[in-house]
Amino acid sequence: MDTTSWVIVGMVVGLLIIALLALSRRSQQMPRASLRPLTAEAHDRYVTRWDEIESKFVEAPGEAVREADALVLGLLGEREHPLAEKWLPEGVRRARRAAARGGTENFRMAVLYYRAVVEEMARIPEAERMREGRRETA
Repeated sequence: MDTTSWVIVGMVVGLLIIALLALSRRSQQMPRASLRPLTAEAHDRYVTRWDEIESKFVEAPGEAVREADALVLGLLGEREHPLAEKWLPEGVRRARRAAARGGTENFRMAVLYYRAVVEEMARIPEAERMREGRRETA
């Protein structure tokens, strides 16, 4: 085989490797469309509980972080999100890393990460709001 043939074989092998890596990455991502939507009542329950956790942060930051983790796991479970560590949203993993470092500032960061997950996961899809007769105004 001449040099040109080796270059072509190398390029084909490289493209195959890239394609396989892309497919394996794609299969590891949680498909968002499969998450069960929250009812309006569940949404209100999680929002109310989140407000309680945030208000507790000043007096007991460590306890607020533990409660935030439990609330987020409950929310994910209710939406039928897989709860295995590798499938958890990045915000949960970041929050846990920050909380593990300890200290008020790290706890504050953990709560911010958890808040982002709650805000993302507790949204009610527009179709669900319309079906329930709810309409949000700006």
